[in-house]
Amino acid sequence: MTKHDIYDEIEGFQVWNYMECDKDEEGRETWRINVEVKRGGEAVVPVVAGDRTYVDRGLAQGAGREVWARLIAGAGL
Repeated sequence: MTKHDIYDEIEGFQVWNYMECDKDEEGRETWRINVEVKRGGEAVVPVVAGDRTYVDRGLAQGAGREVWARLIAGAGL
């Protein structure tokens, strides 16, 4: 399993996209995401598991950014 963590700063928040990749027997990738939102090192939205899988890292990374935005907006932060 391959893991790739992406960190970004958005409007004073530290946002994390924890991505994991599995390969099937034919070598095809399946990426999953988990996202977390922190402020000042403290989790304001704990790790949330994504509910979909993605066929490549770029799609998973883009989806993580969409989830961050929804989490920040939904938490009223």
